[in-house]
Parts: sequence; structure tokens; C-alpha cells
Amino acid sequence: MANPILFKVTEAGKQALASGVVLSHIAVGAGKYVATGNETAMQSELSRSSIASGGVEVLSEVLRFSAIIGASTAAIYELGVITDSGVLFAIATSNTSPFFDTSDTANLAASFGLSLASLDTEGLTIASNSDGNQALIIMENHLADTNAHPQYINVEHVDIAPNPHEQYVDKSRLQALLSTVIPIGYLYHSHSDVNPKPLFDELLGTDTAWRRIAGKIVVAADPNDPFIETPQFKLGQKGATTETVAQRPNVYPLHTSHIWERYAPNKVTVLYDGQHNADGANQYQ
Repeated sequence: MANPILFKVTEAGKQALASGVVLSHIAVGAGKYVATGNETAMQSELSRSSIASGGVEVLSEVLRFSAIIGASTAAIYELGVITDSGVLFAIATSNTSPFFDTSDTANLAASFGLSLASLDTEGLTIASNSDGNQALIIMENHLADTNAHPQYINVEHVDIAPNPHEQYVDKSRLQALLSTVIPIGYLYHSHSDVNPKPLFDELLGTDTAWRRIAGKIVVAADPNDPFIETPQFKLGQKGATTETVAQRPNVYPLHTSHIWERYAPNKVTVLYDGQHNADGANQYQ
């Protein structure tokens, strides 16, 4: 497995940054050592390539840049980011296995990331090469764009706090929507005999409570059936009965399912039979 490329801003780079720098080249080399950050030059530089494009991601404070490394056969153990005045701004090295290998049969299009956390980047400029690969330029400009997807709802259009991806709707807005369509009293039907609490906790992003509804029948109202044309009709009685000839039908097709109801444990549970006034004061009404 190749070593991760972790650039370290050199002391010389930090000093140059204070007065403003233009990053213009990426250098590759064969030197095997552990960088300290005090380097002013690479140990065994092989070649330099112009930076094709780049930009700083404001939120992550990471410099993303791309370059096309010329064709040559080599094992690359060191990389350097060079300013237009020749200062070694940042360096990444390996003393074990190479970062990657290059070939003399084709150029290498590569993209890199350099953390600039805790550094003042006001004086930093990327010298993009107009002759660089257009695909690299487009991608780096896309990554650096603060609103690369204008087709999505921007956070400025909703009254919520900023988040790590400001151009998108905040998670809390989605949770509010889900809470509206899955309110207290929502019935969850399933062929699985498992309490759905973990599923809805993750979906809604909050703690929920679910209880089993057992031995109850829910019949959907049918405007074309006079027996069940409106909600809250009471159908039949428990046990054998002969009172269903004229006023209530004898049989409706039934289908069993596991049913779970979302409820609020801290509220009084009122079982309502649909026939009497319910004021919420008693356990049964």
C-alpha cells in the first residue's frame, strides 16, 4: 500500500507567506528521508511541473491543486511545492516505500491536498497554468467554488444556522419534515416482529418510543360503502353476536400484520372507542 502524501509547510514557506507568496510548481524527487520542516531544498529533485490549477477550501482550510508530471521512469519519495521565487513552501517525504512511480511512456495527471490549518492564507496565490489539462482546471475550480451546486437549495434561503456544507439544506430541516409525516400516533405496519425504534431513531435523529398494537382492527373508510363511508364507525362486537344483520355487515376481509404505534411515554395514554367525547383526562374513554 502506497504511503499517504502528507505535506508539511516549511519554516521558509511560513516566512514567505507572511509577505505573500505565489505557488507555481510541484517538484518530485528520489530522496529518502524524514522531513523536519526546516528544509530549504529537496535532497534529490528530479523534475518540476507547473501547477495546472488550485484553490483553498475555505471551510476545511485545505489547498487543493493539480499538476501534470512529465513522463519519466522513477520512484517518487519526495515532493515539494515551490513558489514562483524558488522557495520550498511545503514538502512531503518517505524513507520507506515510494509515494508513487512514474513512467516514461505517459504523463501523470495528479491532484494533491495541503493542509493550511492555523496559517493566514490571505497572502497565498495559486499560479494556474493556462496550458494545463482543462479537466484538472475545471475540477479544482469546482472544488474551490463556495457554491459549486447552485441547483440545490442554499442555506441562505432557509432560516437555519450554518453547517459544514453551507450550500445544502441542514439536516434539522429534513428531520423537521420527517417528524411532520411521522407524528405521534403514526402506525407502522410491518411483517417483521421487531420494534422499529432503532430505525426511526436513526431516521429522525432523536429518541422515539413505539408500542405494539395487538388485537385491534383498522378498517379503511370507503365513501362508496354505506357501512364504512366515514371514519370512527364502530363495527361489530367482540365475541359472537346476532346484531350485525341490518346495521352492520357480517364480514370484511381481514389481513394480519405487525403494527407499532409511535407514542409519547410522558403523556397520559387515552384509549378512545370513537363513540364518546375524549377530553384526555382518563385512561379509558
